[in-house]
Amino acid sequence: MEQAQIALDEFVDRRLAEPEGTYATHFKARRKALVRLFRKLSLVTSVNPSVALVREIIADEEMFSALRYVAGPPVSEDDLGVLVTRSVNGIAQKALAEDDALPVAVLKLICKMSDPFRFPWIPAGRPPTPREIREAIAMTSALHASQALQTERRGYGRAVEQSLVTRLEAMGYVKVTGGRGKSKPKAGQPVLPPYPPKGKVTQPSHHPVFPHFYGECTVYGRKVDLFIALKSGVMIALEAKDSSSALNSTKRLLNDTAAKAKHYQVAAGKNVISVALLSGVFKVADLAQAQAAGLYLVWAHDLDEFVAWIGLQT
Repeated sequence: MEQAQIALDEFVDRRLAEPEGTYATHFKARRKALVRLFRKLSLVTSVNPSVALVREIIADEEMFSALRYVAGPPVSEDDLGVLVTRSVNGIAQKALAEDDALPVAVLKLICKMSDPFRFPWIPAGRPPTPREIREAIAMTSALHASQALQTERRGYGRAVEQSLVTRLEAMGYVKVTGGRGKSKPKAGQPVLPPYPPKGKVTQPSHHPVFPHFYGECTVYGRKVDLFIALKSGVMIALEAKDSSSALNSTKRLLNDTAAKAKHYQVAAGKNVISVALLSGVFKVADLAQAQAAGLYLVWAHDLDEFVAWIGLQT
C-alpha cells in the first residue's frame, strides 16, 4: 500500500534526524542538569547531609531527575517514592517540607543504589577524581538523553492527535472538557448537552453536538482519544496510533483499535464510526484486516484530506 510506505519513509527520516537534532538537544539539557547537581552534591555528604540543600535538589525538577539517574539502573520517581516510604502513597511535597528525615532518606537511598561503574567513588566512600566526574557526567547524560528520547518517541502519536485538534478548532469546532463545556455555543449553534459523567459515553444523549468534540473519554466502555460530532449526527471515535515496528502494529492496530470498531458496530450501529489516525510502521496485511473489521484508516501525512472530508459532511 502506497500510503503505508509513505508513513514508513517519514518514520525513517524522523529517526535518522535524531542524532543531530532531538538527541543532541536532550544530551545538552541533561548534561547541564548533571553539572548543576554535582556542584550541589560537592557540598553534601551522605553521612550528615544538609537537609536544606537536599530539599533544594529534590524541589528542582531537572536536578531531581538527574539525581534519580545516579542509581544503577536509574529509578523512576514513583519507584523511588515506594522504596523510600514503603508505601503506595509515595513522596508527598508536604512531607518533604515538614519531615527532615525524608529528604535525607531519599539521598541515602540513591547513594545505596548508585551505579558502581559510573560512580565508583560513592560506594568507596571517597571524593571523586576530576576524570571520574567528567566520565560520569558524559555517561549519565547519554543514558538520560536516550531515555528522554524514547519517552518523546512514544508521545509522537499524541503530537499528531494535537495537530488534528488544532485543525478542528480552526474549522470552528469547540472542545468540551467537562460540565457543560468551558465555552458557550456561538449564535445559531445548538446548546450543549451535559458532558457525560466522568467522561463515560454510554448512550446517544451523551454524544457531543456538532460542532463540538470531546478529548480522551470512554465510549461505550472503550477509551478513545477524540470523540467528534459530524454535522450529519454521526460520531467519529478516533485513536491516534504511532508504531515503530511491524510487530508492534499488530498489537496496536488489530488487537486494540480494530477490535473497538467491531465493538462500536454492536453498541451503536452506524452512529459511531471508528477511525485510526496512523503514523509510523504498519504491516499492509494488518491494515487490510483492520479495514475489513470496519476501521477507517487516516494517515498523519494526509491530514489535510481528512479535515477536508470532515468539512464536507452534511
